[in-house]
Amino acid sequence: MFRLGVVLEIATGFRHGHPQLALPGEPSTMFDPARGLSVTARCDRMARLLRHESATGRIGSGDLSTISGRTLLLWVDAWKSNGLIGLVDRRRAKTVDVFSTLPLAWKQAAHDVVIEFDGDVSTVNLREIHRRIKVRLREAGQETSAPQRVAGRYVSHLMSTRGATTRAQRSNKLRGVSGTQSYPAMVPGQVVAIDVTRSDVMVWCPVRGGACSVEIISAMDLATRMILGLRVVPMSADSHDASMLMYDVMRPFSQLVEGTTVSDWAWAGVPQEIQFYSDAVGADPDCSGVEVVCPRTCRSLHVAPGLQGKHMVPGVRPAAVRADHGSIFVSQVFRDLLARFGIDLPLSRTRRPIDNGILERYHETLQRGLQQLPGYKGRNPSQRGRIVGLEGSHRDEPLLTASELERFLRRWIVLDYHRTVHKGLHLPGVERVDLRPIDMFDALLKITGRLHVPQRPDLIYDFLPVRWGTVGQSGVELSGLVYDSPALNGLRAVPAGTFRTEDRAMPFLYDPHDVTRVWFRHPDTDRIVQVPWRKAHLTHAPMTETLAQHLRTAVRQRQGVARLSSTAAEDEIVAELGSLLDSVVPKGWRKRVSAARMRHESSTRDHTEAEAAMTVADVTSDPPMVVGSPRGDDTFSIWADSWPFDPAVREP
Repeated sequence: MFRLGVVLEIATGFRHGHPQLALPGEPSTMFDPARGLSVTARCDRMARLLRHESATGRIGSGDLSTISGRTLLLWVDAWKSNGLIGLVDRRRAKTVDVFSTLPLAWKQAAHDVVIEFDGDVSTVNLREIHRRIKVRLREAGQETSAPQRVAGRYVSHLMSTRGATTRAQRSNKLRGVSGTQSYPAMVPGQVVAIDVTRSDVMVWCPVRGGACSVEIISAMDLATRMILGLRVVPMSADSHDASMLMYDVMRPFSQLVEGTTVSDWAWAGVPQEIQFYSDAVGADPDCSGVEVVCPRTCRSLHVAPGLQGKHMVPGVRPAAVRADHGSIFVSQVFRDLLARFGIDLPLSRTRRPIDNGILERYHETLQRGLQQLPGYKGRNPSQRGRIVGLEGSHRDEPLLTASELERFLRRWIVLDYHRTVHKGLHLPGVERVDLRPIDMFDALLKITGRLHVPQRPDLIYDFLPVRWGTVGQSGVELSGLVYDSPALNGLRAVPAGTFRTEDRAMPFLYDPHDVTRVWFRHPDTDRIVQVPWRKAHLTHAPMTETLAQHLRTAVRQRQGVARLSSTAAEDEIVAELGSLLDSVVPKGWRKRVSAARMRHESSTRDHTEAEAAMTVADVTSDPPMVVGSPRGDDTFSIWADSWPFDPAVREP
């Protein structure tokens, strides 16, 4: 536009080209066409004026100290011929092929060589790529050469678009088949994404006596980006870890911050204690006299104004669970669990991590919390410190245990992640504002209404796999272990067809992370009853299903027989466990025992929590007789309104 103003003033005497738009002092006597000056003379005068103003710093549109009248005359001619477009600097509009000196055949060969690097093959250096280009040209019968410098720049350009590492190359390849928009999850719980990632923090293992690696399994609500569940599990996660994560997803939690004390996630919505005050002075005669006191309520998702106070983690019933093709997610155990609750399982495409990209991106965000901890080892070996994980490298700053890491990450999720602005969150149809995951949940909750996920104290047992066994006079044998209890009296000789049509077997609930006991729902009372392993009192070892299988295999190999009687096998397993715990754990068993201990401790915490809730619930009423109660294949027991409660019952 500067050039246009100069040309118009030379041609008309007015900067804007018309007398009605005249500026003060226009037309100037130096450029007024009415004075009879030629266009060349006016161009010379304008050139002198521009050089003077450029020297005094009055013009900010480039250096005009060398402009000549001939240049201005060319501007005027171009304007008369092509209008405004003629004043555009042709040097800026000119397109130049940077690699025009390279033969077309050579560029095609280079493209064919570089396109092979898609993440499936190892990356090589540029010199090897040039060699492969020459070989390809020779095989095609083309003796084509290329300038060395330009050829090097062209190959570097191609490799930069493919990616410098195999990970980047794989991601760039997947972008060709990825979508351009996020999944339109509308309401909380519509789609919950779950995934497992390796923890980039080493934890302390007392069994190994040193540092070890663990995994983090998380569940995220895609509509709000809320983290609904998180667990730290040993390597590698199994299908029961995924089942327990779904158990957490369907439970509301709360966390309390008082001063510098931060509690762990507590299951909200189940009674903590029962108070009886019917004889209290001034009591309402219509009052039942029973008050159920909960540790913390989760009726609404409350955001504390600061860090102090209550912080809530909602529980939802997912309509669908998004996962990759990991073995734990495609296992029959996990599929049966989701089918039991009517939850869909839309799996990602094979080798397409971008399909679950929101949760994959969360794993990168998780680094913000992990980097605060001792033993951080970086995202890849190139970021790892030289002494990280070595013996004696953490004396000044002790490592966390797996349970401590889990508590830290849960606190970080509630106090940091849920309260940090997420750029991917926005409400459709309104002006874009900064939203946190907890703000998004509150906004969508006003649309959907309250998300009611009824809670029961024995909810955990709906997430355990079912094993069928026939109860005899000596108990029931499951996976080579015999379980017995007085609670089985009356069920030892039931007729065929009592629980299923083909035999006398009855369903037992089985925890793969604690095989020292099983459970069953009593057909008369509908209560969960525990049946211990008959030799559980002889060992305090972390008896998981995986460890028991390894012990059973070791016993058979030592005995030299393919099968042992159940009694002999149990005795050998107890002896083997005792030798593992009474002395130094052999090197070949440390990883198994460490993983078993971690899983057993987590299972113990879950069952202890459920047992405490059931104990409190039992105070409220006597066990009612349930007629025609559902048995092993019940798919809707979780949606009972609550555990039995009768306000008329009083404490004796």
